Amino acid sequence: MIIKYFDEFNGQWLDITGTTGTTLTYNDSSGWVGVPNKIIRGNVSQDSTFAPTLDIFENTTGATLTTSRSTDGQYTIDSDISLWTASTMFITISNSQTKNIEFTYLLQYNSSTRLDLYSYNGNALSDNALGKTSFEIKIY
Repeated sequence: MIIKYFDEFNGQWLDITGTTGTTLTYNDSSGWVGVPNKIIRGNVSQDSTFAPTLDIFENTTGATLTTSRSTDGQYTIDSDISLWTASTMFITISNSQTKNIEFTYLLQYNSSTRLDLYSYNGNALSDNALGKTSFEIKIY
């Protein structure tokens, strides 16, 4: 399929075929410009006192990710390339467990190669909170 967009300022049709996974933004000097999103989606789980395991469904970053456990409920996700940004990431992490337990998570920037992951059971950091947990990270 061919996809075209009419650039009304320059009076011409632009071929935007193949922009899957791309966000189109408007630039006053260039018109519509594609800005690739880097996306990582998957599940994270953790048993006992072992490092979390990542089950990656989609990774458009080219990075290899590894995890480690620091202490109860505190983990790191490391990238083999400079990937993470402090201000242009959108992170979603949630849990689909149906138990009547209050699990919460925090995934935050540490450096360009490291994210910190915290898992809580109620108000306490806990190793038992990462079952059936999904995440999505978009880098703009």
